[in-house]
Amino acid sequence: MKKRIELAPMEGIITASFRKCYKKYFKGIDRYYTPFIAANQTHTFKAREKREFIPYEEDLVPQILTNDPDDLIWAMRELSDLGYKEVNLNIGCPSGTVVAKGKGAGMLKDISALDGFFDVIFEAIEKENLPGLSVKTRVGMTSHKEAYDIAETISGYPFSAIIVHPRIREEYYNENATPDSFEVFYDKCQKSALIYNGDLNSPPDVDLILKRFPYIKGVMLGRGALVDPFLPSKVSGEKDNYDPNVIYLFLQDLWDEYASYLSGDRDILFKMKDLWNFLGKAYPHNARELKQIKKAKNRNEYDIAVKELLLL
Repeated sequence: MKKRIELAPMEGIITASFRKCYKKYFKGIDRYYTPFIAANQTHTFKAREKREFIPYEEDLVPQILTNDPDDLIWAMRELSDLGYKEVNLNIGCPSGTVVAKGKGAGMLKDISALDGFFDVIFEAIEKENLPGLSVKTRVGMTSHKEAYDIAETISGYPFSAIIVHPRIREEYYNENATPDSFEVFYDKCQKSALIYNGDLNSPPDVDLILKRFPYIKGVMLGRGALVDPFLPSKVSGEKDNYDPNVIYLFLQDLWDEYASYLSGDRDILFKMKDLWNFLGKAYPHNARELKQIKKAKNRNEYDIAVKELLLL
């Protein structure tokens, strides 16, 4: 069975603009997720959030951040009206401000409350025929031992997919992902569509996970796909087709997409340099050119530096 390849919703980078350009030049991703959309008691989406899921995209799953079941149910109704068949709940975001509000990974502090939250949500899903709900989680707040209770709770509900990032909240993205903690979910959630996410930076990394966990539904790529945009197609089995011209055209289109709603080179450069913090790792021997990209103050300076790095 072909494994699904998904792209992680990296806040501030993998946006609607990024997706539009990425799909044009790179292959291999089966499913995308929006950066998290806040569902709160105002029951309105912000304009910048709407850009992430309007117009409807068939291969896109809106990701919601909330700890209130009523707010999630409202968001699911709204997204259902737009045509979405699945919504993703984020209970893994490690951000300090998010956790302090009891959202994201903060929901893992109280498993009993989390269980009650799911009870309300799935009752509404069944009653109102709402979209399917998937969940993205970490394996704990402060200890990998928490994985057992979290997996036990999640396994009791019919999630359309369970995406597991095998780090605890306290590790953020600093420690290595731990497949041993994922194994807890693999044992308890066999009947669910399990997705592995974390430290998948090459085809061999993915092969090791699929060999150890052959029955998972797929994998979610993140930083690895930003360092190497061709990674998803290589994971899919295609040959290494690196082409600097494709990278350049992708970056040009992405600049133009940002220019459609950002004002001036300064704001666009901030976004492009944020991407280069990852993409630049693919060019470890081009320190001078990477420095020029970082120092660029306008599109012309930026373009010259990128062309020099890509030898165009």
